[in-house]
Amino acid sequence: MLKSSQSVTLDASHYELIEAMTDEVVILDATGEIVAVNMAWKIFCEENGGDAGSHYVGANYFDICKAAVMDSVVQAETVLDGLRQALRTGAAFEGEYPCDGPGVRRWFQLNANRMTIQGAPCLLLQHRNVTTRRMAHDDIERAHVRAETFAALVATTGEAILTYDMDGRIISWNPAAERLYGYTEEEALGRSVELLYPLDWPTRVLEYRDQIMAGKLRQFDAVRVAKDGTERHVTIACTPIRTLSGDIVSISNIHHDVTATRKAEEVRDLVSREVIHRAKNMLSLVTAMQRQTASSAASLAEFNKSFGDRIQALARSTDLLVDGGWSSVDLAQLVRAQLDPFLHLQGKGVDVAGPTVALGPQALQLIGMALHELATNSTKYGVMSGGRGDIRCHWSHTEKGGLRFQWVETGITFDSSAKKASGFGSKVLSVLAPAMVNGSADTVTSEDALTWTVTIPAAHLVKVT
Repeated sequence: MLKSSQSVTLDASHYELIEAMTDEVVILDATGEIVAVNMAWKIFCEENGGDAGSHYVGANYFDICKAAVMDSVVQAETVLDGLRQALRTGAAFEGEYPCDGPGVRRWFQLNANRMTIQGAPCLLLQHRNVTTRRMAHDDIERAHVRAETFAALVATTGEAILTYDMDGRIISWNPAAERLYGYTEEEALGRSVELLYPLDWPTRVLEYRDQIMAGKLRQFDAVRVAKDGTERHVTIACTPIRTLSGDIVSISNIHHDVTATRKAEEVRDLVSREVIHRAKNMLSLVTAMQRQTASSAASLAEFNKSFGDRIQALARSTDLLVDGGWSSVDLAQLVRAQLDPFLHLQGKGVDVAGPTVALGPQALQLIGMALHELATNSTKYGVMSGGRGDIRCHWSHTEKGGLRFQWVETGITFDSSAKKASGFGSKVLSVLAPAMVNGSADTVTSEDALTWTVTIPAAHLVKVT
């Protein structure tokens, strides 16, 4: 056993005491000088690159602590103060400090107790390696922080997160799940996750569980039902929860609400199909106009003018339909749009009267084409050619909620050949228009008047709210 050259002299009992201890032990005199060390201390010094000659006997322990303070070991100053306090008052000191080696993390527990040797105060210091405990404590702290962080994320995230056990019973339910489905945590916990399933949903929870456990299912789309009966379209991410030994004990689900997206996709698909349908109808109508106009035109110039005018009339109706979101158009607005180009040129007026009526697309095209043909005839034979009569566009509802629309023009003059003509305009008024809406039409002419009446079923009218 190495001894200090200082005045404090240890007897055999002191050496027997420190050698009996398994911890690394040193004895300090009142100045902090190391006066004795045990075998455990020597072995530690030699194994960790310390002073293998003197094993620090004769060195000042307080100075070592001061050097550690300079090296920014925050615990060193506390240790130094604690040791001085123990020497001064006799109160035991206990603390922990890091003592890392090259590539090795270590923590030691230091216990200091004052003892008297030959009437002088000394300190008995025990150094115990507590690295394993300290590392375990740090691991627990980190796990606790991670758990608290995860819990905070689950509680504050906007995604609905729920967990169910191996029998499909809900064991966790975050606030976002409550917002999405309307069930409180108390209402959801302990109940089967099938609480959210539509009545006719084909896949049961245990089937999902088995696929998830087998690694065959990580994400899928589904429809789930909220407490108020509202259907929610969700994308579900799923994962098994395992113990440290690897046993699966529960299944975690994250439900991402895609209801708005799915509805937007349905609307988009519906609109796409409707646009295609209407485009086909429009092409069929234009083709019929082209064919019939060509068959009744006496020259290419006449064809170009008549066909161009009809296309423009159709375009005006279509513009109104587009402005109305392809849903409906006000009848009075349609009448003005179709007749204004003729009235502007002729300086004539038309008596327009009737209740507010919203036309669907087919009815819009029907009346739009008819008005164009009637106005064209008027510029040739009637009021818009400078005649003295008048034009009335009146409409009313039928008993079954449909529409009865009538064009009455007086002061018109027809020659016999005109009254017998059967061109495209005549076919629009008598055949094409009513066929487009499964309605009926009637044209009555006399020597000085023309009355065209069409009846349109209620299915082609849009309810005004």
